[in-house]
Amino acid sequence: MNALWIVIVLASSPAAAIGNEACSQLDPELLHCPAPEAPRITELREGTVTLELYIDPDGSVRSSKVLTSSGHPAWLGAAQAAVAKWRYVAGSDSRTREVPFDFLFGDP
Repeated sequence: MNALWIVIVLASSPAAAIGNEACSQLDPELLHCPAPEAPRITELREGTVTLELYIDPDGSVRSSKVLTSSGHPAWLGAAQAAVAKWRYVAGSDSRTREVPFDFLFGDP
């Protein structure tokens, strides 16, 4: 199983963005990787979510499973909604990826 690490630093904007050119730097097979949007919850705190992605041969993310989570539970839905839109290079077989997200607050 391959793993990549994504650190999302949330500033004043409601959504963090990962440019598509950065996708291939995270994982050479990753073509499109919109970042999770920060839920609008006032008590939101920093956290980490690790997902296991199940990728179909066409490169779409079929499903994701939460492996670990810390921080506010709203990060789970944000991370899973984002990876549902991710696209990988097509392959001959299904595959998995382990993806840890660090959600941090800071200046842009």
